[in-house]
Amino acid sequence: MNPDKPTRLRREVLLLSADIAACAIAMWLALRFRFGGAIPTPHQLPYQAFLPILISLRLVAAHGFGLYDFKHKLTPADHAFAGCAAALAGVGTGYALLVLVRLYYTQWIDVSRAVVGFDAVIMALWFAASRAVMLVALTRSGYRVRAIVIGPTAVCRALAEEIRAHAPKLFVLDGIVSTDGGKGADVLGGVDQLDGILERARPGQAILTSLSGPQDQLQRVFAQCDTAGVELYLHPDITASVLASSNVTSIAGLPLAPLSPGAAIGPYQTGKRALDVAASLCGLALALPLCIAAAIGVKLTSPGPVFFSQDRVGLRGRVFRVLKFRTMTENAEAGTGPVLSSDSDPRVTRVGRVLRRFRVDEIPQLWNVLKGEMSLVGPRPERPEFQAQFVIENPLYERRLLVKPGLTGLAQIHGRYDTDYAQKLRYDLIYVNSVSLATDLRILAATIRIVLTGKGAV
Repeated sequence: MNPDKPTRLRREVLLLSADIAACAIAMWLALRFRFGGAIPTPHQLPYQAFLPILISLRLVAAHGFGLYDFKHKLTPADHAFAGCAAALAGVGTGYALLVLVRLYYTQWIDVSRAVVGFDAVIMALWFAASRAVMLVALTRSGYRVRAIVIGPTAVCRALAEEIRAHAPKLFVLDGIVSTDGGKGADVLGGVDQLDGILERARPGQAILTSLSGPQDQLQRVFAQCDTAGVELYLHPDITASVLASSNVTSIAGLPLAPLSPGAAIGPYQTGKRALDVAASLCGLALALPLCIAAAIGVKLTSPGPVFFSQDRVGLRGRVFRVLKFRTMTENAEAGTGPVLSSDSDPRVTRVGRVLRRFRVDEIPQLWNVLKGEMSLVGPRPERPEFQAQFVIENPLYERRLLVKPGLTGLAQIHGRYDTDYAQKLRYDLIYVNSVSLATDLRILAATIRIVLTGKGAV
């Protein structure tokens, strides 16, 4: 739900273009400040030769610190501090690159630390000033980040009062969705009317005041906010604060724990995709001998094709074909239709059991990762038939579709091959709410241990 998407795109393109020009000008001004009118060629040459790379590093840093995010960073102070961090990271990384080039490749260039210092200061000032101007322009244009509060009426009113008293001007609270049947001018309706409220009010964010309500209510809130693309946050009480992670944000000085992955992802998606592409390319190349051995084993021990492909449900419900080494007899479901595999499934071949134990049957899915249909880490993709069945049994199962499916995940490193789907769902929901590059790297490290030892799979 993002009615201002074209406007946001134009704003980001305009700001990006201005940043590119500012990066180039900042380097030129820094050299001028240090050397005056005549800039020595050895100092000028590295900036000319590596200009596109140096600018790219600064833009990546700006994106990483949220300087194009006017949905969560709503004050000049937010952008000023982020701008200082982005300037230090972007300029500092570029300086390190130039120093390495001088040390190991050519002695014909020089890099002045004073130039780097001037450069970082200019970039920090630019980021702070340009974002302050953008915030003023957004305020005057009528742009607002709209939100609703969901929970018991009295609790919601107290929270709404705090938000309206202290939140930035760009943040607007539309009203309350009551879970206890409360009435009033500020009450938009009950949870049973949430779908219509989201359609009418079109908020970008929803703040949940408690997780202690009836399960059917909570499931409805999660499902409808996910479907509408509304970021969901929890304002934790004291008990819930004990369980919350450090991945929190705030509005009006109040802590908010994100319950939607989109609320916390940011530049994580870019880093995750880069890791996926690099690792899948390396993995396919390094695993080629193992794949040849697995293919020979499959072919020699059971009739049928070496590979097995099947429909799976991916990000936002998109269906794709997953690729695996065949571990079951050919046409294993011909007489039964779609059925889940069990611990002692007689359809699994002798070689297939070994491939499953060491996760070798999953290696061809690196091709799905390379294509962007899957990721290295994420909930395992489910078949459409079982996906529909599990969503009926537990609507929260659909939350798994908020992130790309993966080769491995928390359920795979802690559970077994035949772990019940309800148990796997617990792991998947924990992952969805805690996505980060550090989490992915920990899961990958644990997966390598399982592949080498066979622990956690049957």
